[in-house]
Amino acid sequence: MAVVNVKSTSIIGLDAAPIVAQAAGEGGPAPSKINDGVITSATAAASIASTFQFCRVPSNCKIKKIWFESAAQAAGTINIGLTYATDGSVNSTTPPTVVGAGGATLFASAVALTAASGPTEVTNSSGNYTADKRQLPLWKAAGLTSDPGGYFDITGTLAAAITTGGGMMGLSVVYTD
Repeated sequence: MAVVNVKSTSIIGLDAAPIVAQAAGEGGPAPSKINDGVITSATAAASIASTFQFCRVPSNCKIKKIWFESAAQAAGTINIGLTYATDGSVNSTTPPTVVGAGGATLFASAVALTAASGPTEVTNSSGNYTADKRQLPLWKAAGLTSDPGGYFDITGTLAAAITTGGGMMGLSVVYTD
């Protein structure tokens, strides 16, 4: 066992001569924005693959944190991921189309809706949105090879049906441009 002193990429750059500052939101400081989305009443008897679009963010933002909360729905689980916006812009479709190969569970998978939950941080509860991805533009973190422009929606997709729902669900996202 040894005592080690490890520096992050941003600290290595700040210790360099000349200083190599990290870009805003990509290891360097940046102003945060918060967006909240609330579904006031989840549809009772919503089947698997039903979608709940919570928040819209720019395709090039860097998502830092996501919190999800829900009233008890009696049954059901939800994946939280990324879809193209349904605003008529690039790649827009209704119902929403998932962004990238693993976009449906980019942030969270199979979050239980069976019991009421207060705001719970789910940024990487699926294991797909690791710390390094929080420093990338969202389109790149989602596995795309170029920025399609426009907006993405942070969307919940049911992995198990809500049989007797009706309760509120909410999501808050913190991001930088």
